[in-house]
Amino acid sequence: MFNATWILVALLYAFAVWLARRGRVDLPWRVAALFYALVLIFLFRPMTQATVNVPVDFIRILPPWDNGAPRHLSNPMMNDLPMQIVPWAAQVREAWRSLHFPLWNQLSGAGYPLLANGQSSALSPIRLLALPLPLGYAMTAEAAMKLLIALTFMYLLCRRRYAELPSAIGAIAFAFCTFNNTWLHFPLVTVGVWLPAALLAVDLLVERRTYARFVFAVVVWAVMLFGGHPETVAHVTLLAGLFALWEVFVGVRASGPQSPGVSPGDEMRSGETPDRRGRDARTPWRSLPALAAAIAVAAIVAAPFLAPFAEAVTKSRRYQELQANPELNTEVPWSDFPSMIVLFQPHFFGHLPDDKPWSTAPAAESISGFAGALGIAAWFALLVRAIALRRFREREVFFVLAALFVLGVILDWPGVGSFFHFVFRLAANARLRLLLCFIVAMMTAGIVDITRRERPVWLLTGVGVAGAGLLYLVMTTPFPTQAAVDTAILAMLPSIVVLAVAALPASVWQQAVVATAIVYELWSADAGWNPVLPVETMYPRTPLISKLFAIRGQTPLRIVGIGPALFPNTNAIFGFEDIRAHDPMSNGRYLGTLRLLAGVNTDDYFAKWNNIESRLLDYLNVKYVVGAHNLEMKDMQRFRLVYDGRDGRIFENGDVLPRFFAARNIVLEFKGDYFLRRLMAQKDFSETAVVKVLPVDSDQMRLDLLLPRPRTAPEPSVTIVEARPTEFRLKIHAPRHALIVSSQPWWPGWRVTVGGRRREPQPVNGPFLGFTVPPGDWDVRVDYFPLTFYLGLAASLAAVAALVCYRLVRWRGLSS
Repeated sequence: MFNATWILVALLYAFAVWLARRGRVDLPWRVAALFYALVLIFLFRPMTQATVNVPVDFIRILPPWDNGAPRHLSNPMMNDLPMQIVPWAAQVREAWRSLHFPLWNQLSGAGYPLLANGQSSALSPIRLLALPLPLGYAMTAEAAMKLLIALTFMYLLCRRRYAELPSAIGAIAFAFCTFNNTWLHFPLVTVGVWLPAALLAVDLLVERRTYARFVFAVVVWAVMLFGGHPETVAHVTLLAGLFALWEVFVGVRASGPQSPGVSPGDEMRSGETPDRRGRDARTPWRSLPALAAAIAVAAIVAAPFLAPFAEAVTKSRRYQELQANPELNTEVPWSDFPSMIVLFQPHFFGHLPDDKPWSTAPAAESISGFAGALGIAAWFALLVRAIALRRFREREVFFVLAALFVLGVILDWPGVGSFFHFVFRLAANARLRLLLCFIVAMMTAGIVDITRRERPVWLLTGVGVAGAGLLYLVMTTPFPTQAAVDTAILAMLPSIVVLAVAALPASVWQQAVVATAIVYELWSADAGWNPVLPVETMYPRTPLISKLFAIRGQTPLRIVGIGPALFPNTNAIFGFEDIRAHDPMSNGRYLGTLRLLAGVNTDDYFAKWNNIESRLLDYLNVKYVVGAHNLEMKDMQRFRLVYDGRDGRIFENGDVLPRFFAARNIVLEFKGDYFLRRLMAQKDFSETAVVKVLPVDSDQMRLDLLLPRPRTAPEPSVTIVEARPTEFRLKIHAPRHALIVSSQPWWPGWRVTVGGRRREPQPVNGPFLGFTVPPGDWDVRVDYFPLTFYLGLAASLAAVAALVCYRLVRWRGLSS
């Protein structure tokens, strides 16, 4: 299979650089070519060959891919990638390619909003730009674009003060830090790579408020919000806000940039100082309202995601878990001393995922904080310089102080950690390793540039302290074996090389070698986290999966995998609807029903279904039960074996109920506890529906719905004429008023139209959708039309139109 990833990424990046240069951004082609070359080398095989860099081989331990043989997994710690991130990306891509909005996820948990699941990155421009490629190659293309974004904007931010080569060094240190490359395929990096762009936007607005700079800030925050990880956006906004306050009130702008450079939105000649560019340097505090307004406008632009997310978050599994167990949000993992060590020396205790480290510290959360030993030396060097020269108002001092604050949050220092968790209740402190990596990279660029212009004593001091710190760790750590000592020393060798090169006399060649050494150091620390595998490992179709394709037909029917079989969300890759869910944003009420009626342990990270005898399977429209090759059924009259192979078994459920059907008996119960007891006592969902609310508009309707009737009485019939993920068309014959019950989860946005007239849907049997129909023959349409999305889309388009109109009016005013 031809891999055109490198071509697509090259064309997109070349076009973006051309646009930037047309906008008078100081981004030389040679620098852009260097950045693309680094990304191409780093991702060479997955960008040019029939390979992917996602650990999809994890599925080989699950039926139907598991054949019982022991498996060596490339990186089992990244299991969320093949189990969550990639399947959600596949669903989003399928929706966009079929020219539909990715609104509803019908393939998991009986259905819940896909767009509201931020980790699907459904509206991320990065995801949309990779649509032309197959799924596996698209994941690589997205990763390459993220790295190029990080490199480019970090370079532009550094270039505001530093020379070209130190700026490139800072860009490399941030883009290839272990946080970015550990979580490369996750939405938190889709957001995090825009962190330098956010601070660049702040820097530009503080320097001078113009329309172009305001729009640039709007675009940056909107793209971050569309990335789908609001927690990371909150962290970036926190750092950007502190940065803005420092620049405004501490007076950094008074000194001006130390190196000339034109940045996005500039309309001046290179080399001009802020005072010559305009009068904003006299009133920099006015940039704070402009920044706040830009973020507010960006939130409106991102309303198509934010509005559905806000609607869904309080109904999600994760939110309900936090409500039931508030202590989950106050836990501070990876804050002990060994974790602090691996923040700055990732493989000190061993190499993951291949080795078995002797400390519990080197897990993904703590390894993802490393940004290079030179950055640690830079912190000491810049601190000593500020104290010796009494230059406490320079920008570098801000990053020295910010590093202490971020480190205090990560390591849960008294006062600092509790303050952060009080402000950011849903934002885990572990993700602040992104900010730490960024700050360390900024300090790296700063000290390299300062050494170029000043005496090297500051850098030499930092290098000496950092080297002494590494030696101290080796001398004082109680290693269990000599092999552990050797592992730690070998892990530190790349850092020692970087420090040694940095201590050489400053020159252009020395800086080029420093950049090369940093690349080697970071790439060696990142090795193994995103392994390269053949593209054939990308969810191969087994005979069992082929059989499911052959027997499922056109009518919407669900499956359930027993235990780990086709564990969510791998079923979504093939378009199979599974009643299980593996998603923090899944429907909390639905999962609560599974817990009550089928004993599903929804507190388990991988909440498996094991209750084969549950009659809830019939009600949930589960036609096929999928399991391992040794799955046995007690009730062979109910379940018929339709496939038996080495990769598993498929049983057909003969008692399955249709997605929509008429309830014969209705139980109306207002009290919550009694309602749950009555629901748990349900033996046959085809006979009785339990409701808390039953709107009636006449005595006859009340009698038709609630009065017991003989078995010989005619019953309503429901026929599904057409079924799509977000729309069902039904033919209903009702000899009397009837309650139509479904196994479609009730959610805001579902509409019911009976005979052309809108009818209010209502919850039935707990979290499911139902509605009433009067006597007669009816054409019924049940469709999903979430107002939160469409109103958000209207607000977004209006905000964009307002920005464009404002610019047009300004142009007309200037031309006249």
